Amino acid sequence: MLNKYLDRLYLLIAEYRKQTLSQFEGADGKRADFDDLIWFYIDPNSGRKTRFLCGRHGAKGSGNAGNKPEFALPYPYSHLVKVWIIEVINEPISVGEKQARVSIARKLLSVMEGELYAQTDMIISGQSLPVLYEDRLRPFITFCLDKGLVRQPAIKGTFIKDRRDRTGNAEFDKNIMKLPPIESLIALGSIFTKVFKHVNEDGSEHKGEQVNITDAWIVTFALAGLASPSRLSAEVPVLPKQRLKTYAEGDGESVHYLDWIGSKGFQDNKTHVLGALAAEFEKAINFFFIKCEPIRILSRFYENPQLSLNALLGDFKVAEERKKVHLNFNKPPNLFTLGYVLGFYEIEDCVPILKSGVDLSSVHYVQRGQFFENKPINALTLSDRLSMSLTRKSTFSSLPFLFGYENLSKRIADDFSGALTATVGEIQDWWIEFFKRTILPEFPNAYTSSESSIRLADALFCLRGDWVYARHGGRGSGGKAFQASLFALVPLSSLGSLAGDKLTGTKLTLSIFEDYGFSRELAIRSHSLRHFGNTLADLSNIPHEIITAWSGRRSSEQTTTYIHTSHEERADRVRVILNKPENDSREIRVVAQEDLIQRINIPASITSTGICTQDLNVTPCDYLNDLVSQCFMCPEACYIAGDVKAIELFEKDCSYQKLRLEAVSIDRRLSVSQAMQRWYVTHSRNTYILSQLLNLMKTSQEGTVIRFSAKKYEFYLSNPQTKAISNTPCVLPDFDGLLHGLIENRSEEEGSNPNPQLQSLLSSFGLSEEGT
Repeated sequence: MLNKYLDRLYLLIAEYRKQTLSQFEGADGKRADFDDLIWFYIDPNSGRKTRFLCGRHGAKGSGNAGNKPEFALPYPYSHLVKVWIIEVINEPISVGEKQARVSIARKLLSVMEGELYAQTDMIISGQSLPVLYEDRLRPFITFCLDKGLVRQPAIKGTFIKDRRDRTGNAEFDKNIMKLPPIESLIALGSIFTKVFKHVNEDGSEHKGEQVNITDAWIVTFALAGLASPSRLSAEVPVLPKQRLKTYAEGDGESVHYLDWIGSKGFQDNKTHVLGALAAEFEKAINFFFIKCEPIRILSRFYENPQLSLNALLGDFKVAEERKKVHLNFNKPPNLFTLGYVLGFYEIEDCVPILKSGVDLSSVHYVQRGQFFENKPINALTLSDRLSMSLTRKSTFSSLPFLFGYENLSKRIADDFSGALTATVGEIQDWWIEFFKRTILPEFPNAYTSSESSIRLADALFCLRGDWVYARHGGRGSGGKAFQASLFALVPLSSLGSLAGDKLTGTKLTLSIFEDYGFSRELAIRSHSLRHFGNTLADLSNIPHEIITAWSGRRSSEQTTTYIHTSHEERADRVRVILNKPENDSREIRVVAQEDLIQRINIPASITSTGICTQDLNVTPCDYLNDLVSQCFMCPEACYIAGDVKAIELFEKDCSYQKLRLEAVSIDRRLSVSQAMQRWYVTHSRNTYILSQLLNLMKTSQEGTVIRFSAKKYEFYLSNPQTKAISNTPCVLPDFDGLLHGLIENRSEEEGSNPNPQLQSLLSSFGLSEEGT
């Protein structure tokens, strides 16, 4: 039977299959095909390689994970995924966002029952779709609607469920949760001291001591978030190689800063570093400046293996004991002699090489060892032949030791077609090509989780694979082959993910706090440090324009969403600028609004009851209550004592709410309706608070700024003359007890006259219940 929706889908797939797909590769490295279960997009400008799974949702891992036939989606949806990938690639969004949009589309196609055209908003909303990704499904549904693949009346995009508590209290609590716990920050400081215990101020390590480089990276990553409100994962991994810079004018205080690569369209800049953390941050920066230099040299070697050893080393100081061997610094080194010079091996380390003129193909395996002889690593040449044995247990094995493993991946044996030996030059060429193709396809550049990038040889945090992954015995689950090698360089995006995971802990890994003996309850979300920095700057009375520039934003409107101050602090700030001039006859709230905007640059909007300090252009008001005065009890609202118009409105509202309560109190349904009882208690409480606010606005000194904390049930009053802040607790009556008494009284009345309506009807006929 013909179906117009499926016909359109078949035609759409046929149209897209005509494209050459020159920028896509399959898992085998060849040009992508519509039957492949994994696609890699190669950016033509940067060479950045992005992996997209095309099969059923649920496969985990990297590399070829998800490439098994059982992961394939049924046709035609197996091909629709590829169509969507081609569409998403052309969108001006980050790589992570592109992958997320494809992932949620695959999730829908994996869990839906029946055909896509049969889906409705109600059916989609009932699927187990990740809450955080629901809004990312909308572009896919919109695309399907535009192409006529789904039914227009059945799908309108209303499948997105808003599960958020949008009350004022919940919003305030949510903002406070965006700040890192102080206990975690204190613990982080203790961990930093332990990690860098054996590091001098200039970044050098104490003789005979070693530093855990992974832990050093994690605490430095977090310290950067405390020292400047940066986008940590997007900006810190791509910091250029540098030392902390200091500037001062005359006898003024020193200003510390770093050259910083911007993100999200913000230009590169010189970012200020807090003076209170400058000493610790400088020690950490100096440590990585020195420690990572050998890895930067290795990166330069990968770019051009023909450079001489002197050209590669630059200012790097080779250990004197390593200079004693016969090395020609004016000629290009090979991969392993360079590793020797950079300190990857011990001075006396040797590896077996095949004796000259021997053909192993005719020699029995047991006897092959006698045809190898040891040679110092520093003396290896490109023509020396090494065994392709994959385990260190073999007496003539060399490659596992040279690459830093106990057992090598079979990948190298496959690439050499099972050869028994290979020259150092052949292994070097294979490794560089493998590294650029598999481990870091965008080399010589490296990217963070966003679009920020840097030439890896210029990166401050250029880390070696075995430092980070520390799996000398194998790849580990989901890992790439040879990613823990002595010669592997860690992708900068992986550094950001590693630090973020270790600061919070995951199901599979302990947090850095647990590693150092602290409670598993301690954790820091990396982005919360950006909120902390902005809030701290705001509390220090730094203008929002400066906070905006310091945070790397192009617009100051977004800064307010990162500032989370308490009710008392906000009330004090409003009070400071509320000294109304005697000759200013305007409404007090108008004066307050203008001063808030001009003097301390925080958002301020006039409302019917006072001033709102929420930036309504960036975050529209979503606060609701059950009163006429809609702003009442909102955490962003402040009220001004003596504001006549606001007092009049509150008085009318209070009278009206009391009438509503009276009407409900005599309603016969109150004794049996739990919903009505809950409303009565809640509304009685809110009306009482409103009456208390009215009293304070009438009796307090004119101009006093009043805020209410629904969390503590307190009013905070800021006196404009004494500049003092006082709190007035709102002691609430026992409304539950009052409701209970009201219900009991009504039960007694109804017991004496159980059915007054029936009694009235019988009386009209001259009868009574007793006589019936």
